Amino acid sequence: MRHTGKIFKEGFRLKNSVNVVSIKIVSSDYGYPLYVYGTIIARDSLDRKCVYIFRRDQDDCQLISSKDDSLILTGPKRGFMVCDDIFFEINLKVKDVHGMTVDDDRLSKGLMEVDAIRRLEYSPRYVVDTETLVSMHSILDLNYTFIRRSVEGTVEIKNLEGPDEFHGKIVASTTSIPCDIVLHDSKVSGALTAGENGVLQMARRVVGVSVDEVLVLTVAAAVGDDELSARTVQFTPRRNGYDDESITCGDYKMLLKVTWSIVYF
Repeated sequence: MRHTGKIFKEGFRLKNSVNVVSIKIVSSDYGYPLYVYGTIIARDSLDRKCVYIFRRDQDDCQLISSKDDSLILTGPKRGFMVCDDIFFEINLKVKDVHGMTVDDDRLSKGLMEVDAIRRLEYSPRYVVDTETLVSMHSILDLNYTFIRRSVEGTVEIKNLEGPDEFHGKIVASTTSIPCDIVLHDSKVSGALTAGENGVLQMARRVVGVSVDEVLVLTVAAAVGDDELSARTVQFTPRRNGYDDESITCGDYKMLLKVTWSIVYF
């Protein structure tokens, strides 16, 4: 959350960005289920340094039950800047298959280079794109969206009243691209625990939003075995500062806060 208090001159040109919506292993030579670990990183136009969006070691594998399961993303920790290309480096391995150790643990390895200039010029303005990597023993789909004139929204949710653990789902979207960007889902990631100050410790909390759109946050709290109580809040993007709003959702009273900033050199 850099430059949150900086004042920018009128006419300051905002950069474009990317949101990674989901990453799925849509085909596997080993079949399913899979116990997956490894890394997926991105390198953008800001500094070409690696920004992790998936990172698990061998002792903390994720279970992939079918081709419909998404990897649990834990990033990015900051918004992406896209002036030319953005690169995604995949290095995934499989621990075991159906309870048996495999001889070759490599699952997916390769480089995805997305030509941002061409996509921004010729692709529809609001669309979810897919980049596919065929390598090793799998086919991987990376689903993403480009954001024109983007700002970075960092989401913080504070538990004001209710249980210390949050069971449910937290999803971000925008008014123009209403696809779900899952920030947390207790069914796949477990319950969220509130810290000493009551803030829920989400692994993923940064979303890119165009200043021409509206950020939509939906909090769905579990109120039964298969029931959810959902509340939706809209935030209008800004170049700096923050916005917050209190909600009551199921047994929880929460404060939703979005801190706005921009990504630039």
